[in-house]
Amino acid sequence: MKGISMRLAVIVFLSLLSLPACAKGKGAPAAAMAATPVTPTTSKVARVVFMDKEHACECTRKRVDDTWAAAPDSPGTPPKLPIERIHIDTQAAQAGPYTSAKPLMVPPGIYFVTSSSAWSNYLQGEVKAEEIAAVLKAK
Repeated sequence: MKGISMRLAVIVFLSLLSLPACAKGKGAPAAAMAATPVTPTTSKVARVVFMDKEHACECTRKRVDDTWAAAPDSPGTPPKLPIERIHIDTQAAQAGPYTSAKPLMVPPGIYFVTSSSAWSNYLQGEVKAEEIAAVLKAK
C-alpha cells in the first residue's frame, strides 16, 4: 500500500510541476519532457499508437507537433508500421487501455504495440526521431 501511495504522490507532484510552465507559456520542465523508456519485451513492434491532446495549450501543442513530425520518419515513408493517433482528451475510451497500462504524464506518448496487442515500449514528452528509431531497431 505504501508503494502505491508513494507512486501516486510522485505522479501528482510531477503533474503539478507542468501546470505552471504551461500557464506561463513556457515548455514543461526538462525532467518531465525527457523520453521515458520502459523495459521492452522480446516481441516485435506491430504498430505504433501516438497519444496526444486535441485541445492543448501552446507549449503542449508545439511538443506534440514536433514529436508527430518525427514519428512518421522512423518507421519509414510510407510507414512500415501502422500509426494510430488518439487524443486523450476527446477519445478517452480509445486511450483507456493504453493509459491504464502506462499513464501518460507528459503528452505526447508513443506506445509501441506487439502483434499480441501488448505494448512493448513507451516514450513520452518531446521525442526525437532517433529515439523512435532506436526502439524500432531494438526489436
